[in-house]
Amino acid sequence: VAEGLADKVAPAFGDRGARAIAALVNRDLPRRSVRYIVAEVDGTVVGTTRLALRQEASAGGVGPLAEAIGWRRTLRGAIVLGLVAYARLAPDAAYVEELAVGPIHRRQGIGRALLDECDVIASLAGKRRITLWVAEGNEAAVALYRERGYRVSRRRRTLRGRLLFGAPVALLMEKPLPASLYPNGTPAQHETR
Repeated sequence: VAEGLADKVAPAFGDRGARAIAALVNRDLPRRSVRYIVAEVDGTVVGTTRLALRQEASAGGVGPLAEAIGWRRTLRGAIVLGLVAYARLAPDAAYVEELAVGPIHRRQGIGRALLDECDVIASLAGKRRITLWVAEGNEAAVALYRERGYRVSRRRRTLRGRLLFGAPVALLMEKPLPASLYPNGTPAQHETR
């Protein structure tokens, strides 16, 4: 995740990005509201995504993160990553919090496969749509999301985004989940684990 999201992790956590991501993943693994999906090639992780299935208060808080990288970097990370966080997740929506594919494995269908798996997991959890934020200038990501059926539903201009990421405009993209993903045409009444 740290390698695939270097453009976001470095402004947020500096040289402690890998430790910060590890602390966040370890904090989130027991949560039922979050799913990590991992792509491997020959036993090596080459991509991952984090899918939020419902709004939840910061389970576990920031303590594990501060313990791993210190309070100053934790607070800086919260401010920086607050730009790409989705604060109000509707009950019928899932949210792709991050999608990361290692640089040498990009453009090989891994991002598409991860997004397709998000669709299935969200459908099984009873969700009707998926949302995500992306920098408007990230042309490759925007093209991938459009190809997978996402459409821009909102634009947000921020000075912080320009200063920290060189990305003055963020796009909220969303995609309806087709009924064909649901067993028998209706959402399942259970969650995947």
